[in-house]
Amino acid sequence: MKTYEQIYNAAIQLASERPVDQISYADVAERAGVHWTTVRRHLGKKDEMKELLAKKQAEQGLTSADTRTRLMDAAIQVFAAHGYSGATLDQVAAEAGQTKGAVYWHFSNKADLYMAICERNLLQQAQFIPQQAEAILRAGDPVSTLAGWLRSQLEGCMGAPGRPMLFFEFFTTSRDPAIREQMQDIFEVFYGTIESMFQAFQVQGLLRSDINSQSLAVFIQTVLNGLLLTWMLAPKGLDMNDFAYDAATLLWSGCSPCN
Repeated sequence: MKTYEQIYNAAIQLASERPVDQISYADVAERAGVHWTTVRRHLGKKDEMKELLAKKQAEQGLTSADTRTRLMDAAIQVFAAHGYSGATLDQVAAEAGQTKGAVYWHFSNKADLYMAICERNLLQQAQFIPQQAEAILRAGDPVSTLAGWLRSQLEGCMGAPGRPMLFFEFFTTSRDPAIREQMQDIFEVFYGTIESMFQAFQVQGLLRSDINSQSLAVFIQTVLNGLLLTWMLAPKGLDMNDFAYDAATLLWSGCSPCN
């Protein structure tokens, strides 16, 4: 391969991994295995190199955010298939069609990658849970509506049985206090959103108002997580529809404003 092609391909590869303004001559030189002055000679001044790479990113519809998203999506598949302990960043890179360097550019290590996935999932949940919860509470038959929602969650869990276990594995095997603290911070933001939602529902008379909304948020999340996790070990003779309805009945009996 000619020197220019080697340098050009290295630069384009880097542009698929990180923002253009964070790619230096030294970065390209290291990837291409040449001296940085050789990169400058072939790609021009810094502004010219950035313009070239930005144009290439635009042509391919690539952004640094897209790469980060692809890596997280790939990691979900790898973690589900191999477990947290068995998964490697090499596998994540291969699944995403990226280099290992791209993974390390966006995430410092495997724990950092998993935490980013967890935070993204909680942010997504915080966006759609209020609408779903309000639809259940305002339904003519809240128990049946809640049962239908629980059934869909259980079906999703059985469709990807490795995912509910993944968080449990990560949380129980992690011994780093900093990771535990970061996880707590992420969940505190999530619980804050759910708590505010429950407070609003209590004011509107949709939920019982004699229970602390923060306690209610933690309790409901604990019950739902437990249902999804333990359903995989439930007796084979237990019908999912019956279980979902019974669980909904028990939940509603404790949260109904009629209590």
